[in-house]
Amino acid sequence: MHKTHLVAGIIVALLSLWCLLWLIPEHTIPPTSDRDLSPALVPSIAVGACLLTAAIMAIRAWGASETDKAALDEEFGAEATGIDRRVLWNAFLVAAVSIVSWLLLEYVGFEPAMGLLIATTMWFMGVRRIWTIVLTSVLTPVVLSQATWFFFSTELPGFWH
Repeated sequence: MHKTHLVAGIIVALLSLWCLLWLIPEHTIPPTSDRDLSPALVPSIAVGACLLTAAIMAIRAWGASETDKAALDEEFGAEATGIDRRVLWNAFLVAAVSIVSWLLLEYVGFEPAMGLLIATTMWFMGVRRIWTIVLTSVLTPVVLSQATWFFFSTELPGFWH
């Protein structure tokens, strides 16, 4: 299992560096005034947190002693194979829902697309109380949209704008 942690840490760290060094700077605009925060600030902080946790995971896996490796096998089982048909199916479903939500952002807007994403993710994770799913998937995108407007004066995509 320590090899999985090492490889995952390296991959996430490399993706984080790519985001910090190219993706975020190339796809955000500079601040519009001297007192304004850069639009790249929040994404950079989030990706920086990903980079930090990925680096910690990779470093811990790299320097793991035999005792630590045995403890990982004890936690997950030495017979753990990692991926089976069910795991691959679940990964496919998550990817499909994410892609559909991303595409819907363009055509129906943030609130409906994220509501769908939250509802399907909650169902996928095993939440079966309909009222919990409905309230969370309706209220969360609306609150996030309003907070984005209130704190950053930024309108999220929507066909009604």
